[in-house]
Amino acid sequence: MSDPFDLGVLYTDHPALAAGTPFPSLWSYESCGRGNRQPVAVTADGRREYWLHRSDPLLNTMLPGTHVSLVVNLGGPWASGRSLPATRLLPPLGVIGPFTRPQLLRVGSHVRAVGAVLPSILARHVFAVPAPDLVDQIVPLEDLWPRHDVARLHDSLAGRALPQALAMLRDELLRQLDPAAHMHTVERSAVRVLTARRGRTPIDEVATRHGISRQRLARRFHQATGLSPKLFARTVRFQGLIPALLSSDVSQWAAVASEAGFYDQAHMINEFRSFTGAPPTVFFQPHGETLAPSHVQVRGRPSEWRR
Repeated sequence: MSDPFDLGVLYTDHPALAAGTPFPSLWSYESCGRGNRQPVAVTADGRREYWLHRSDPLLNTMLPGTHVSLVVNLGGPWASGRSLPATRLLPPLGVIGPFTRPQLLRVGSHVRAVGAVLPSILARHVFAVPAPDLVDQIVPLEDLWPRHDVARLHDSLAGRALPQALAMLRDELLRQLDPAAHMHTVERSAVRVLTARRGRTPIDEVATRHGISRQRLARRFHQATGLSPKLFARTVRFQGLIPALLSSDVSQWAAVASEAGFYDQAHMINEFRSFTGAPPTVFFQPHGETLAPSHVQVRGRPSEWRR
């Protein structure tokens, strides 16, 4: 009999496939037993692999983010919602907009999916819909592209090895990309600055650098990304905080807070709570019907909390 604690999902980031594209990440999800696998590993060809137990909150939560994602589900059905009673089935091919609030995620028993992460500023140029219309939304791709094109894409990916399916998805998105997406604009420059500096650049400084008022920058920025510059900056900093906390001993989180640009650890915890609904020591605890509380101990890195 298989050990229920050995069941999980392998998340893989494929940086080689994303190289030279405007996509921050191309990823795959697949059911996978742990065996002797490390929670975090880098393969010889540069892929970053994260093995997630079924009880891992990162597998069960869609966290706030600044990007738009296209997810192609080739396995069992997924569901998402603000609460368990509110969960709804997700479309097999869905466009997930920038989220400002966390969502519960329930993946199927058989997990097999690929996804592409796009800067929200490209939503109009790939999906012909402005980013503000996608905020906190999950939209079926067939609502944005011709239905026969969506069916063709799904059929072409089904049955392929995941890296090959992901390369085909990348190429299809590049074909859909409007040439105007490469034009230089103030808001594109502001997005690059805030992202590169993990949100630690004052908005007034960004506006001054581009010779416009803060109010005008905010209007243009929101029209392009769906978020205000301040919320975008906060969310970028939060996104950078997640891997820092995951890779650090809980006793070192005060230093993590300082390095991430927070005033102190209390400020970091309050900001984390505002994005997830719980402090990190609670959020990162594994959960599930098969996991007894006695199997969890908050000591070391979060991957070590399950005893």
